[in-house]
Amino acid sequence: MLKKSAGIFRIILYILIISMMGNVNGLMDLVLHPEIPYLDLEHIVVGGMMAFLTAILCVIMEANIRTSDEIKSSELVVYVWFMAIVWTVIVFASLAWDVVSERQANTEIALQEARTIYEKDLNYYRWATGHDGVFVPITEWTKPNRYLRHIPEYKVETLSGQKLTLVNPEYMIRQVYEMQSTKFGVLGHITSLDPIRLENAADPWEEKALESFEEGKTEVSAIEEIDGQPYLRLMRPMITEVGCLKCHASQGYEEGDIRGGISVSVPMAHLNALSRKDILVFAFGHVCLWILGLLGMFLGSNRVSLSIREREEAEARLRTIIDNMHDGLVILDEEAVIDSVNIAAAMMFGYQPDDLTGNDVEILAEGMKGAGDSDSKDGTMVDIHTGGPREIKGKRKDDSTFPLEVSVSKMRFGLKKFYIVMVRDITDEKIRKAEALQAGKLAAIGELAAGVAHEINNPINGVINYAQIMKDECEESGQQEYSELLGRLIKEGERVAGIVRNLLSFARQQDEDVDEVRLKEIIADSISLVKHQLTKEGIVLAVDVPDDLPVLRGNPQHLQQVFLNLLSNARYALNEKYHGPDKGKRLDIKSSVVDLGGGDMIRTTITDYGCGIPSEIIDHIFESLFSTKPAGLGTGLGLSISRDLVHNHHGYLHVESVVNHHTSVTVDLPVTRKGGEINGEV
Repeated sequence: MLKKSAGIFRIILYILIISMMGNVNGLMDLVLHPEIPYLDLEHIVVGGMMAFLTAILCVIMEANIRTSDEIKSSELVVYVWFMAIVWTVIVFASLAWDVVSERQANTEIALQEARTIYEKDLNYYRWATGHDGVFVPITEWTKPNRYLRHIPEYKVETLSGQKLTLVNPEYMIRQVYEMQSTKFGVLGHITSLDPIRLENAADPWEEKALESFEEGKTEVSAIEEIDGQPYLRLMRPMITEVGCLKCHASQGYEEGDIRGGISVSVPMAHLNALSRKDILVFAFGHVCLWILGLLGMFLGSNRVSLSIREREEAEARLRTIIDNMHDGLVILDEEAVIDSVNIAAAMMFGYQPDDLTGNDVEILAEGMKGAGDSDSKDGTMVDIHTGGPREIKGKRKDDSTFPLEVSVSKMRFGLKKFYIVMVRDITDEKIRKAEALQAGKLAAIGELAAGVAHEINNPINGVINYAQIMKDECEESGQQEYSELLGRLIKEGERVAGIVRNLLSFARQQDEDVDEVRLKEIIADSISLVKHQLTKEGIVLAVDVPDDLPVLRGNPQHLQQVFLNLLSNARYALNEKYHGPDKGKRLDIKSSVVDLGGGDMIRTTITDYGCGIPSEIIDHIFESLFSTKPAGLGTGLGLSISRDLVHNHHGYLHVESVVNHHTSVTVDLPVTRKGGEINGEV
C-alpha cells in the first residue's frame, strides 16, 4: 500500500515538474517583461522543448527508482534528490541569468541606438536653430507652416520666381522623424505639456516623462507597446535656448527653461527576433547540460546503489555464515567493548545478540580485559589470550560458569583496531575427556581385577578343596572340633570365591549385552563389593528387597555400576556427618513394585541419613563435572552417568534431600512383560 501511494505521489510530482519546466520561460517573462505576451511563440517553443525533455528525464528517473527499490539506503535517495534539486536550481538559475542578460543587452543596444538618434537629431536642431531656420522650396510634403505666420519672412520668393518657405528646427526634426519611421521604423517627435502644434501633444507616457523632468531627471527610458509592437522609448528634456525664443517667447519661456522634450522610440522587434535565437541556443544548451548532469547523478547513484546492494548481500552472506557457525564469534573494539557477536556466541552465554553489543567483555569472561598487551599503546587485552586457544572460565547471564576456550587475533580496519575472539564451550569436550579417562581407569581396574581374581581364584579353590578333604577326614576320625573349624574355613573361602566371581563379572566386557536380570541379584552383588568398607566404617545396612520381584530386561554391568555409584555417594555422605560408628549412621535399601500409570515399575530407594544436599546445589548434581567432593575424591561424573544409564533402561532417577537429615535416591526401572516388552516398548 505504501509503495503504491509513493508511486502515485511521484507521478503527481512528475506532472508538476513537467508543467513548471514548460512554463518557466513564460512565467519569468511575465515578471521581468510584462510587455511580452504569455503565449508568445518563443514561450511556446522553448516551453514545449523543456517540457518534453523534462518528461524524458522523469521517465528515466522513475525507471531508476524502480530498479533500485530493493536498496534500503534512504540516505542515498535523499542525497541524490537533494543534489538533483541543487543542480536544477544552478542550471536554471544560469539559464535565467543568460536570458535576463540577453534581454538587458537588447535593451541596452536599443537604448544606445535611441541615444545616438537623439544626439544626431539634437545636432540637426541646433544647426537649424543657429541659422534661425532654413528656407526650402514649397512642395506637397513641405508646405508653409501656419504656426510661423507671425514671422514676416515665413514665405519668400527668389528673384527667379522660386517660392520658398521657412522651416524652423521643430518643423525640420518632425520631417526627419517621419522619414526615419518610414525607412527604419524609428519614431520620434518634439513634444511639450503646452505645445503650439496640437499634433505634438504628449501621450500618457510622455506626460509622465515630462513631469519627471520637472523633478530633475535628465533622461527617461522604458519598453512600451506602440500599435501592439514593443518599442524602447527614450525621452530627454529640451532646454530653451536663445534661438528658441523667436517662436516660443510668446509662451513665456526664458532661456534655460524646460519647454518640452525630444521623444525617440526604437522598435524592438528586430532585436527580439535576434535574441530569440540566442535564447533558444541558451535554453537548449542548459537543458542538455541539465539532463546530462541529472543523468550522471542518477546513473552514478544507480551504480552506487548496486555497489551498496552487492555490499549488503556480501555482508548478509557473511552474517549468515557467521550466525550459522557452531563456534561463537565475538568482535571487540580496542577498548575491549563488544562490537558484535554471532548467534552461537550469544546463545552460549544466554543472551540475545543485541543485549551484548556495547557491553564490556568482562560480562562474558573474567580476565579477558587486562593491563595491556605487548604491542598495544592503550592496553586493552591480556597478551596471553592473543594467539592460539586458551582455556578460561566463561560467565553466563545467570552467573553460572563453564569452561571456555578462546582464540584471539588482532585486526585493523583503517585506523581502528579490533579483536576477533573465537569462543567455544568445551564442557562436553571436557566431559568426554573425563569419561574417557574414567573409562580408561575402569578398564585398567577391570583388567587388574580380572588378573587379581584369576590369581586368587585357583589358590582359593585349592584351599577350599584341601579344607574339604581335611574336614572329611576329621569327621571320619571323630575330630569334631577340627571339623567345625574347617567348615568355617570352607565358608570363608567360598565367600572369598564369591567376591572373586563378582570382580570377574564386573570386569567382564559385556557392556552392550541386554538380558533378563533379577534386581535382587544385582543389588546383592553390588553390596558384596562394598560390604567390607561398610562394615569397617560402622555403617548400619538395612536391605528390604523382596525375593519375588519381577524380572527386568537390561544390562547387568550397567545396572551394577548405577548401584555402586549410589552406594559410594551414600557412604561419603554418612562419613561426612559421622566420623565414627553411630547408631544413626544408617543406610536403607528398599525395593517394591509400583504403578506409575504407564505400566509396572520396580522402585528401589537408597536412603542415607548423612549430611544431605543443600537446595541451591541439588539442581546441579546431574551436571557433568559437577562435584561437591574435594579434588581427587570425585570426578563429577557419577550421578550424570548413572542417570544416563537409567534413562537407557527407560527408567527414571530422582533425588530428594533434607540438609543434615537424609538423602533419598529413587531408581524406577520398568518391569519386563510377556514377550520381552518393557512398558509397551519392545
